[in-house]
Amino acid sequence: MTVGLHSSSSALLAENISYCIFRTGLTWQAFPAADVREVMPRPQLVCVPHSPLAFAGLCHVRSEFVPVVNLKRMLNESDMQDEQVLLILEDTDGPWGVLVDEVIALQRLEVSDAPESFEEDHSSLVVGWGIHDDAVIQILDHRRLRRLAEGYAEAG
Repeated sequence: MTVGLHSSSSALLAENISYCIFRTGLTWQAFPAADVREVMPRPQLVCVPHSPLAFAGLCHVRSEFVPVVNLKRMLNESDMQDEQVLLILEDTDGPWGVLVDEVIALQRLEVSDAPESFEEDHSSLVVGWGIHDDAVIQILDHRRLRRLAEGYAEAG
């Protein structure tokens, strides 16, 4: 049963798609694998003066400048260690990156829907839940994540 789920979010939860499962802090999360262009070790980042805390900086990947956000900061998780992995995500106007602690699998998940959130905060990023090796996985919508990061930049 779907409870107030956006139609764009239901596409993220379609059966028989693979997810890129990763960890930020103590939380396990995933993006649909089709949205992840590349996974790489954390590159050198250039800090942008006066940028919001969630914006980690810019990096240069395959002849492109890629803006990078720090997912832990956006989710208000404590920074216990440096994020060591960069996920490069595709969007309509080019790639952007998300720093995470660890990528553990590329796998199909049986996913249940998350209730729709009308708030423009980190709770709106979770569009579903899955299980992998007895761990609960939050399925995230990368487009909502980007909109939220851009909102921080405009407010900052």
